Amino acid sequence: MNRFLHVKKPMLHVSRAIIITVIGPALFFSCISSPSLEKKVSQADELVQQTLKQHHLPGISVTVLQAGEQIYSKGFGYADIAEERGIDPSETRFRIGSFSKTLAASAMMKLVEAEKVHLDSSIYHYVSDYPKKKWDFTPRQIGGHLSGIRHYNGQEMLIDTFYTNVNDALNIFSADTLLHEPGSKYHYSTHAWTLFSAVIKEASGVDFLDYMESEVFEPLAMGHTHAETRDLEGVEKVSYYLLDSTQTPIIAPEVDNSWKWAGGGFISTTEDVASFLWQHASEGYLKTESLEAIQTSQTTTTGETTNYGIGWANRQDGHKHRLVGHTGGSVGGTTYAFMSPESETVVVMTTNLSSASFGNLANELFDLFE
Repeated sequence: MNRFLHVKKPMLHVSRAIIITVIGPALFFSCISSPSLEKKVSQADELVQQTLKQHHLPGISVTVLQAGEQIYSKGFGYADIAEERGIDPSETRFRIGSFSKTLAASAMMKLVEAEKVHLDSSIYHYVSDYPKKKWDFTPRQIGGHLSGIRHYNGQEMLIDTFYTNVNDALNIFSADTLLHEPGSKYHYSTHAWTLFSAVIKEASGVDFLDYMESEVFEPLAMGHTHAETRDLEGVEKVSYYLLDSTQTPIIAPEVDNSWKWAGGGFISTTEDVASFLWQHASEGYLKTESLEAIQTSQTTTTGETTNYGIGWANRQDGHKHRLVGHTGGSVGGTTYAFMSPESETVVVMTTNLSSASFGNLANELFDLFE
């Protein structure tokens, strides 16, 4: 049974100060049995506020889990500067960028478990009208950035065109030749994940976004995670910023991410993302074999480790503990979301700023709470 589903989250409110901070009421701290943990929470507040100031972040949301328990979840700064609107980690949605790949990987593995997709079969078995290339390639290679499909060209990240379905979005890159023989090199590609989403759509027989909702977000109780469609109403989300030449946040350009739902088009809260990671710490939502397939690093045909599975990156914290998860970069958003399987610690951070830096905050939080 998945342990995370038994965790009770504290109620949160938003205080409005110069630095807006989401702070749990007395009930939150009544759950803290050790004074040392209360001290750690205070230290974390200082670290986050320093990061907010030093890196000119409009706002930041941070959620930390330990063995499935939410031990820290706060928002600092502003969801919208002009409105002086604060951030609630349980409600306020950010662009999570490439963490969308991690979400889509689970959708794919549900199809693998249902024997509707075989990761090492030809891509053309699922998307037969995709233009033929010099080499064949597979869903596993697509998901591991080993397919040879290119990444962005020029200003493609600023695309503001609405695509009605994932197959139409393939036209952005489908005519291009592969950069190398599939499997021979690691080359990060968000475009490859649009093809990945087309495999999910064709194999499931369901629209990609509908499949994500019914097979990923609903079963994992991720009620604040969804595509950032043009018709969103009544949704608590941040405004998006970039820094000008004086390091002052200004409103970012308008974009439409319908061309890359699986690669970087979802919005979410830090609490939803942290919950998602923990529910992939052990067998439950996915089988052990599926977790190993997505979280274990792939290798090139020459045996070189890529430090990337299928939608899950591998890295280390400051103590050389293995971390699994993903980062995300969007127009007006930057995300860090990793889990330490060894210490059972999850750290998730989002900010509403393009190309933002969190400095050493992630390592400091792992060091503090592990």
